[in-house]
Amino acid sequence: MKWTSRMITVSLAAAAVLVLGLPLAAQDKPSPDKLAGTWAVEINAGGENYYLTLVFKVTDDKLEGGLSEQSGMFTNVPLTAIEWDGTALKFACKIPTPPDGTERLTKSEMKYLDGKLAGTITIEDMGLTASMTATKK
Repeated sequence: MKWTSRMITVSLAAAAVLVLGLPLAAQDKPSPDKLAGTWAVEINAGGENYYLTLVFKVTDDKLEGGLSEQSGMFTNVPLTAIEWDGTALKFACKIPTPPDGTERLTKSEMKYLDGKLAGTITIEDMGLTASMTATKK
């Protein structure tokens, strides 16, 4: 078979994609280390402010965490369904919620930017979504 200039160009392009793409594919998922530690959380729900403490730790490169209410209504409630992609953070937990203290599933989605977290917390049972910010202590 005789190589044409088009065949050579296509072969070189394919080789370049492989060579340049392999390092990207080999990269591990982003390290959760920058989230490790204690965070002061403020939730604004319809003019009412709630203050929580969020604590993250990394065990075997896996993010774990707990959520506490600053006045002691609940302490170190384990976070579940934690997802971290290096910028976006998602997690869930069951916590007692106003107005009646009933334990409800909450889901949080936040973005990490300039060392801070900002996003929302949703309590589907109540049809409530509120803003949520966190600053590392």
